[in-house]
Amino acid sequence: MTTSVDTVAAGPPQAAGKLQRVIRNHYNGLVDLYEKLWGEHIHHGYWDPGQEGTDQHAAQLRTVSELVAFSGLRPGGRVLDAGCGVGAPAMHLAGELGCHVEGITLSDGQVVRATEKALAAGLADRTRFRQLDALATDYPDGSFDTVWALESLELMPDKKAFLTEALRVLRPGGTLAVTTWCVRDHTPDAEEAQLLRRICRDFVVPYMLPLEEYRQMCGDLGYAEARVADWSERVRWTWDVDPEVVASLTSDRQQVLELARVKGGAVLRLIHVVPLMREAYERGVLVYGALRATKPLAT
Repeated sequence: MTTSVDTVAAGPPQAAGKLQRVIRNHYNGLVDLYEKLWGEHIHHGYWDPGQEGTDQHAAQLRTVSELVAFSGLRPGGRVLDAGCGVGAPAMHLAGELGCHVEGITLSDGQVVRATEKALAAGLADRTRFRQLDALATDYPDGSFDTVWALESLELMPDKKAFLTEALRVLRPGGTLAVTTWCVRDHTPDAEEAQLLRRICRDFVVPYMLPLEEYRQMCGDLGYAEARVADWSERVRWTWDVDPEVVASLTSDRQQVLELARVKGGAVLRLIHVVPLMREAYERGVLVYGALRATKPLAT
């Protein structure tokens, strides 16, 4: 089952180039608002049972640490961060684990912000950020010990193309480390389908796949030791965004109109999608998945 933003538009499928422009414009326009809502780690947090809802920033760092542990990422390696955002996970990998990280994103605004942050953190010598398409990079074969994609695969118009490119740029024995938004492996009812379409539209997600389909796809492409994990129950509290923050963005009608004027209608959809994400997790139709696979050693 796939859920496509094209279905919402009720038009012909978007070409990959057009979709990439939409994604680039979305994140360029909203880079500061995303940071205001979620901080520099623009991704889900991970909480232990009983700790739900506490310290969002610590939980986001925990997500990074959990993916490091799940994937077996080794300190000091060369990492490609595909869909690097404003660079917070890349800087954690560089600062805490001594990795050398190449961060790529479609958003030139994110490249600027990430580069500034790395310089301020004293990590410019171990990080580099570029505007580059993760589906077709210019890196030589076998360039990286790890290809890391923390909540970016759902945005890609061709999941198989990304997994193929990741396999190419990994060295033999290298590791793919991914977290991504997925759908439950079932046929949704009408309300669930509409909910997922609205989420896809508002976050510029072309479609989502069931988690198990990614594991099977990796096997078909030639990866070894592909395994997946469902982290939905540990991350769903991300969407308990401080209501005062959301209220501050919506209570002043003039401010809302000004935001929409400066940043476009996407800002209004972003503000209103928060309760939809909560509902999707509560209904169990949205799955937060982790994926790990390795490139076989040369024979």
